[in-house]
Amino acid sequence: MPTIRDVAKLAGVSTATVSHVINNSHVVRPDTRQRVLAAIERLNYRPSAIARSLTTSVTRSIGVMVADITNPFFAAIVRGIEDRLETHGYNLIVCNTDEQASREARDLELLLARRVDGMIIAPTGEPQPLLREFVAHNIPLVFIDRKPPEPCGPVIAIDTRAGTYAATDHLLRLGHRRIAILVRSPMLSTVVGRLDGYRQALRDHHLSVDESLIYVSDYAVEAAHETAHRLLSNSPWLTAIIATNHAMTLGLLEAMQEQYLKYPDDISLVAFDDNPWLTLVTPPLTAVRLPIQALCDATVKTLRAAMENQAQSKKSSHVESQPLPDILLQAELISRASCRKI
Repeated sequence: MPTIRDVAKLAGVSTATVSHVINNSHVVRPDTRQRVLAAIERLNYRPSAIARSLTTSVTRSIGVMVADITNPFFAAIVRGIEDRLETHGYNLIVCNTDEQASREARDLELLLARRVDGMIIAPTGEPQPLLREFVAHNIPLVFIDRKPPEPCGPVIAIDTRAGTYAATDHLLRLGHRRIAILVRSPMLSTVVGRLDGYRQALRDHHLSVDESLIYVSDYAVEAAHETAHRLLSNSPWLTAIIATNHAMTLGLLEAMQEQYLKYPDDISLVAFDDNPWLTLVTPPLTAVRLPIQALCDATVKTLRAAMENQAQSKKSSHVESQPLPDILLQAELISRASCRKI
């Protein structure tokens, strides 16, 4: 395998000159640059990313931490981020926390050691002191979909409060009054927003909030299935249910099938995360559509802006890195045939 010394020897220059050409770290005469590039091509030389990171403090790698890569919502986010960052020459290191704070801490430590240039995180909701280490090492943090317990970077999220308000209001306008909701742990900022929207819509229709109709489940489909069974068994007078994520929808549909319940005849349904399969079931499901592509766009743009701010701060001690604003995107209610008027 050719080395930088081989390139320097063939081009008739020093290894420092070859390094300057590769890293664009110094002005090199055009004819010299051309000789170096020709030597690189002839030898098929590929500079070590690790070696370059040691000299430039840039690894061209971005850490991405999501809660569950098998969830279509997070899978689409990872793909969207990868597509956008790849065009700028960045590689992704993807970590799946499985909604566990211990795994989140372990992965944060790993990515800090890998000297990533930036981080995109969907936090578990647990405090993570290691995040302060990223800030101390001037590694930009951008939080996607969820807020961290302690603010240490911009948050790019979807207004789940407004989305759930729209779903609840839609059912209320159809005449429903006994509306249950399936949610994750209230520790997550997204769940707090969903519950706030649900409660506010009921209050705006002059109805009291029945807390017994709020069912909390683990994120797995199996857990959502068990929770949905309890909900259907304990509340036979229900007329509508809002399932606030992909796993909740699958678990609920399975439980309804096992109890010989049909939508919208027996119970009206509204789902979150408008996955393509929601239009393939019969009848198709009403859903709160989340703007995933816009979420990815805003997240990558914010991260690149944060990294550029850090780079400018390093170049000049007189330039301070300015905090970037949070961004809140709007969801959309897509009305289909899974809700009926009563």
